[in-house]
Amino acid sequence: MDSSRETVAILYDIENAPFEMLNYTLGKARRYQPCRTIVVSDWEERPEQKRWDKLLNRPGFTFRQINRTYLGKNSLDSALYDSAKILYEDGVRRYFIITTDSDFVRIAEMLNEKEKSYIIGIGTKQASELLRNAYDEFFVYPPEEKKKVRNSRKKTEKKEENAQTGDTAAVQNANENQETKAEQQKRKATPKKLTRGEKTPRRPAKKNAPQKAQSPAQKPQNVAPGKSSAAETKTAKPEKTQQPVKHPLKKEEKPKENAVEKKAEAQENVLSVHLPMSLLRTIEARQKAEGVSMNEFVTFLLTRGLMG
Repeated sequence: MDSSRETVAILYDIENAPFEMLNYTLGKARRYQPCRTIVVSDWEERPEQKRWDKLLNRPGFTFRQINRTYLGKNSLDSALYDSAKILYEDGVRRYFIITTDSDFVRIAEMLNEKEKSYIIGIGTKQASELLRNAYDEFFVYPPEEKKKVRNSRKKTEKKEENAQTGDTAAVQNANENQETKAEQQKRKATPKKLTRGEKTPRRPAKKNAPQKAQSPAQKPQNVAPGKSSAAETKTAKPEKTQQPVKHPLKKEEKPKENAVEKKAEAQENVLSVHLPMSLLRTIEARQKAEGVSMNEFVTFLLTRGLMG
């Protein structure tokens, strides 16, 4: 395998990193283009990842299948270590290591033994500080976390800007309110100037104002006592008496009739008739014998006479 300083090697720990992290790393590796990119991993042990078939046909990348010398938990780590050592001896000095396993620290140390290499790490946020410090650069996957940090910073900056603009706006509003109050006071203090042809407004007359008493000089002369002149009768208007306010819930109370008025009405309804003394006595004797009042007896006689 031909390798040189223009080659970028990607060591992919397929057992500790999902397929999406490899795709993300291939996008990062494009910043070194035009350059040869070699992907080293053991994808034959992961047959469920069918997307490898499409990835192998991707132009601009070389994929190298590694063989494990023994089986076990760290078999892939040792196979990647051996491949990285071969690439380093061939002159490759740029590496991407995709893993969150801290055992890959020894691979980074090996790549910097004789001549320093430039190593970029791709891992999750669970990666240890020891693993991160072994690399020259480290990217956290998924990248949305960095976007959230940037968005939060932008939000805080916007809040600060809004607070500053809000303070300045409040000061401006306060100054404007003070100016408007001062203008209103000046308008009230200065009288309004009348333009040419404009009349001064009259004050409205007060309601229920007491009428002025006429002086004796204004009264008409040569008027008989007890009589008023024709001018007085024409000009004199009845004073408006203030009517009591009616309560909506209270019933109107009818004024009580005077006993004198009732007596007068009763006297008007009485019919007075002059009868001879002998006839009057017979009527009284008959009324007593019947045991009724005089009015009832008279009405009985009248109705009988009218109908008979």
